[in-house]
Amino acid sequence: GFMKKAAEFSSFVSRGGELRLSNFGQMQLMLGAAERGVPLRMMVRGFSMAPCIRDEDLVTIVPLKGSLARVGEVVAFIAPDTGLMIIHRVIARRGEGYVMRGDNASASDGVIAPENIIGRVTCVTRRGRPVLFGLGAEGAWIAALHRGDALMRLKTLLRLPRRAAGVFLRWLQCRAVYRAIGKRCAPRIAIVAAGADDVEAVQLYLNPGQPYRDAPDPNVTNWVAKAGAKVIGFVQCLYDPEPQSIWAGYWLFSMTVWRRYRGLGIGEALTRRVIEYARAQGAGQLLLTVWNDNDSAMCMYCKLGFKPVILPALEPGLEAEAKQLGRRRIVMCKGLGVC
Repeated sequence: GFMKKAAEFSSFVSRGGELRLSNFGQMQLMLGAAERGVPLRMMVRGFSMAPCIRDEDLVTIVPLKGSLARVGEVVAFIAPDTGLMIIHRVIARRGEGYVMRGDNASASDGVIAPENIIGRVTCVTRRGRPVLFGLGAEGAWIAALHRGDALMRLKTLLRLPRRAAGVFLRWLQCRAVYRAIGKRCAPRIAIVAAGADDVEAVQLYLNPGQPYRDAPDPNVTNWVAKAGAKVIGFVQCLYDPEPQSIWAGYWLFSMTVWRRYRGLGIGEALTRRVIEYARAQGAGQLLLTVWNDNDSAMCMYCKLGFKPVILPALEPGLEAEAKQLGRRRIVMCKGLGVC
């Protein structure tokens, strides 16, 4: 009997490693486990259930086995409109169905029929430790707050002090004294070639809930700034080898430094690394685009020798973008030989 069941699951077995599945693959595996009445442990992606369940947490889902879901429980269900498996909380009963909503979601998932519920979440593990909040009796209170939308209003209120601190930090980072002291006292920052895990960390920082899955591009080189093992900045060098392309040549792209680490010279260090790389590749110039209202970035680029230029082939696209967004990007160029 065991060997027969093992054979049935053989297409889902990863020998000697971690099994990574799409949402559809996870759903099929969960449905198979539910048919046999056995629990399944899997990694989840996304932030719609934060803080109870966060990106890359491990959850254990136990089949209902004929029992009814209870208000306040976190369950896995199939969304009828998309066919995707979702893990959200039951916030109310509606006739024969259930109203679902993520703890960090701005709206409910609507009414879900009982037959679409696969199982209940009984355990959440984060970095090897169990998460103790959100799956117990407090789940009923969370559901009640969600029904009146009070939970999201409470979250907005709790974020106000953090937003005020962010405004003050941005003001402080523009002060010369802060920059001078920060460069002396900041932890050692290393600029290194980005590995797959580093690029994943950048993607999750910039676009939470949308994991990076693109294949590496030989014409794109990535670097990260790290304080110890933590990624705190990112930059790319893109090379377009086609002479007829409007983006032909070497370009500095995607420059970003995490907000709390700005004003410490990290952006300048990342830019210098791209300049060194482009020069080593024999490039005659390095190009970039920057928003014309980003005064601090433009000041830094000018300090490093970049100057505004006009590339006629790019102008129509940049003008159209400006009309749509209400702000414009400009092109800057640094000569590495002759610009």
